[in-house]
Amino acid sequence: MPDPYAASRAAGERIEALYGRPVAELAADAAPGSMRHALLNSFDALQYADRAVTFHAQQLHRLTHPDRAIESVDLGHIADATRRLAHAVTVRDSHAQVLGDVLNSLVRVHDVTSQASAAPQALAVTPAPPPPAPTEPARSR
Repeated sequence: MPDPYAASRAAGERIEALYGRPVAELAADAAPGSMRHALLNSFDALQYADRAVTFHAQQLHRLTHPDRAIESVDLGHIADATRRLAHAVTVRDSHAQVLGDVLNSLVRVHDVTSQASAAPQALAVTPAPPPPAPTEPARSR
């Protein structure tokens, strides 16, 4: 059986690797409004979504257990549990995608400084070229 908390577990490991400290320590001194605070809030949301998937899967399993007689009154509950599980999976996958994208965009600070000292020309900022002029004037309606 796959790990039901794989998404949040992987994200937690990446956050700890990024900051070099356990998530609990990072949360204790994260200043509201900071990137770390936002990152940890997103991580909490992913953990909650992982737990919701597990809860709704267990609920559906309980309702459809082979040893349980399913009556017509149970069909609405089974349909509702199925819908809730599908929604929980969608929410979890969305949180995992966004948090993963944010984590992929971040690098450890010492990695940036070591890259900067190794290749200072890579940090030179060149202005972006101006956008091309429109070929025809904009028309108002």
